[in-house]
Amino acid sequence: MKQTLFNPADYFTFVLDQEIRTIGLPGGYCGFALELAEPPDLTCLQQRLDLLVERFPVASARIERQGKRYAWQPTGQQIALERHQCQQNDDSKEEARRIQLDILNRQNALPLTLHWIAWGTGGTLLLVWIHPLLDARGVNIVLDFLVSDRPESFKESPSLIEAKLAQWSFWKKCRLFIKAKRHNREVNRLDSCLPTQQEQGPQSLQVKVRHFSEDESRQIAKLAQQHTGLAGRTLYYLGCFMRAVEQVGPPVAKAGYCIPYAFNLRRQNAPTPVFGNHVGCLFARAARDQVRDRQGLFEHLLAQHKQVVREELDMAYLTLMRLGQWLSPARYAKILRKQHSGGELSSLWFSDIGDLSWANKGFLGIPVTGMFHLCWMTLPPGLALLAGQLDGRLTLSYNYLSPAVDEAWLDAVIAQMDIELLDNAEA
Repeated sequence: MKQTLFNPADYFTFVLDQEIRTIGLPGGYCGFALELAEPPDLTCLQQRLDLLVERFPVASARIERQGKRYAWQPTGQQIALERHQCQQNDDSKEEARRIQLDILNRQNALPLTLHWIAWGTGGTLLLVWIHPLLDARGVNIVLDFLVSDRPESFKESPSLIEAKLAQWSFWKKCRLFIKAKRHNREVNRLDSCLPTQQEQGPQSLQVKVRHFSEDESRQIAKLAQQHTGLAGRTLYYLGCFMRAVEQVGPPVAKAGYCIPYAFNLRRQNAPTPVFGNHVGCLFARAARDQVRDRQGLFEHLLAQHKQVVREELDMAYLTLMRLGQWLSPARYAKILRKQHSGGELSSLWFSDIGDLSWANKGFLGIPVTGMFHLCWMTLPPGLALLAGQLDGRLTLSYNYLSPAVDEAWLDAVIAQMDIELLDNAEA
């Protein structure tokens, strides 16, 4: 079967996957969990998984090196729906969470797996994938494929990054590359505060999930609109997180905060491309004195975002990613992670999964009662915040490496984050 070469964003995530493996962790695996009120039709799900591999062979491919490039080599191997059963007791949900983390804490032979963890009267459907295979929006599309009445309507299409680069003239690519290099030097000047001090020894992935009510979610969305407007909720979440950490106290205190975040090249609600990563990279940055002024911080982040868009710096990074795919993983990782001082660039890993709605049909007709997200990350920072909305209710999933991130410190940050999000803090 035909190989599929990594696109520039696939390789970007592969490099981070290799960095995670270098310190003895499983790799760049991610998890998308849907909590269901009842068991779904597992036979139907297995049939859809078989159809997924038939229509998209990359779903069960393996990674192979092709010279200096990497590619997916389809194997045709079936993705078997794995079933897990919790013991029937009062702590079954906690047991389910342990099983979910155990699944993420192992290395998988396939790039994508699906699990049903039964607990109570329902259970959790957990989709696990390795990040070079696809991004979070792609996972949403895969879930849609699994429940669609018209699976034949789902089609693959070429890399959106390659398509965007092909639109630009040689000279525009050169101009954008120079802009991106200049911006990257600026980003690396502000030494980043970090959430980890104990970085030696074995680590395990842990998660703390915060579900907000409909009323709380509406209030947060309203405040985000007031403070960051059309730039979206992302800047509001990141600003609140910076303030929460600053008020609790960063374990590694430096000059400020730098949080990379992705933007998706797909059009809104586009059903394609399914596989591959189709994202670019942006940065939210602020010095510590800026973070202490709530209103001033949001004004700063919004102005920063507007400047980036005005100068096309969001698109400019695509040119760096294109050249980066020709570097070795170790050399590329150093560019991605290290500041001029030698410290870690990222104070946090962040991703906004977006909005999901299962209110009308449910998942295969089963009501979805909750969701959360899982992911591995490099150490440092050892902490990732994944945001998403289900039927208008916000969920924040705090993934962290233990013991690198102190649990008591993180609990204090989460409590302060709630205050910041709901604007109950003193300005």
